[in-house]
Parts: sequence; structure tokens; C-alpha cells
Amino acid sequence: MTDTQLSEQDWLERLEALREENLELEQEADVLRQFMDSMVTLIEAIESPTGESEALGLLARVLESAIRAIGARDGSLLIPDEETGELVFVLVQGEATRPNLIGRRLPAGRGIAGWVAENRRGAAVNNVPADERFYAELDVELDYRTSSMLAAPLLGGNRLLGVVEVINKQNGQLFSTGNLTVLTLMCRFAGELLNRAISKAELTQSMKSVGQA
Repeated sequence: MTDTQLSEQDWLERLEALREENLELEQEADVLRQFMDSMVTLIEAIESPTGESEALGLLARVLESAIRAIGARDGSLLIPDEETGELVFVLVQGEATRPNLIGRRLPAGRGIAGWVAENRRGAAVNNVPADERFYAELDVELDYRTSSMLAAPLLGGNRLLGVVEVINKQNGQLFSTGNLTVLTLMCRFAGELLNRAISKAELTQSMKSVGQA
């Protein structure tokens, strides 16, 4: 069939397919722009002091950048308790105020974040309540509804430093694989910065200890 023989319906279907393709390209370009903006924010942190408070400040900026870049409503940072294997909530940001979440613990290996920590790879879940890994107890206790979630490990070298979650994409939209890629790259980059800061602080402390011996 030639173009002149295409029916009006065929033309409409082709135009709709092109429109959807262009929309996807625009969304991907927007994600890339947001990612680059976030990387600039993180690069600026390289020259920051490396004390404990500064490291926490860097992590807060990572979380804020991730929420903004991906278009989520809320986000959390959990760090591992090396003695118990639990994940502890240390930062919470976003539209919903969940102060009672700070200090809460996820049992080792539980929840989507626990799975991410154990497997050291990200997860994108657009129907959280139906996911078998979901740890629903926290939602019940805090009267909060987690609908969709991205989670990625914060890695420095071979060291698991934490897990970053971004929760409930704005306007009820779904998280994409591109969103997960952005979050994973941000966490990897930030993890290396944080690991460098921790290593420097540990070296400084060791030198002080030697000097006092």
C-alpha cells in the first residue's frame, strides 16, 4: 500500500505514534538536563569540609537533588547499622512531613530498601502495596501511603553506605527506567564522594592517635 492509499485512520495512527515518540524523547531530554543540574550541585560539594556534619549535609543535598530531578514527592535516606544489619532512617525530605520516621529501623533484609541493600542494585516499583518486598508496617504506623518507589544503593568502593529512596512520583505518574538510572548514577557518584570524605576523616583521626601515643 502506498502513502496515497493510506486511509485517514492509518494517517491518524501514524501521527499518534510520532507524537508519543516525540513526547518520550522530550521526557528523556528533560531527565538528562535535570541529572546534569544535580551533578553540578554534587560536584560543588567536593570542595566542602569533610567533617561529620558536612557529610550529612552532602547526603541531604543528594536526597534533595534526587527528589527534584526525578519529580518525586518525598524521599528518605537509610544507613546500615553494622552491628544489627538493620537500616536506620536518618534523613527525610519532601512534601509530606514524616518526622516520626527519623530513627525508625527496618529489620535486616526487609522492605524494598532492605532488598536493595542486600543485592546492591536499584529497584523501581510502581505498585508498592502489591510488591512482596514491601514493609507495610511503617505505612500503617505513620498513616502514610507509599504508592510508588525508586530505591538505589549508596556505594563507596565496595562499601554500602546507605540506601536512597524517592517516593510517590508527582501527579500520580509512574517511575521510568530512566528515572532509576538517574538515581543510581547520582548515588554512585555521591557514594564515592562520601567514601573519600570518610577515608580522609579516618586517616586524620589515625594520625592524631599516633601523635598522641
